[in-house]
Amino acid sequence: MSDHVISSPMTKEQLSDTLRAMAPDEGETLYIERRGDDYAWSEGNGLENAATLPDAWISYTGRWPALDDEKWREFFADLIAELESMTGDADRCRWPLDDPWSHHH
Repeated sequence: MSDHVISSPMTKEQLSDTLRAMAPDEGETLYIERRGDDYAWSEGNGLENAATLPDAWISYTGRWPALDDEKWREFFADLIAELESMTGDADRCRWPLDDPWSHHH
């Protein structure tokens, strides 16, 4: 992958297929953005050369369960839900605020 180069705009389904086929290594940071109905990705920080800010963006460094159909669908749905929560339309809090810290996902 070439660092900091944003992919061509794609649908959510194309993004899922592309990321799954890539099967990034754990610890590799990928940046994902949404502009309207279009999604794009890059390695590293995609905002460095952005002329305008996307509607939502997220960076992910972790395990990519690309080899398991069911886990991939669940993982990708959660990743997109987290991305969309950045637009203020969803509350992704997963535990009560008065519950002691520290929580691990």
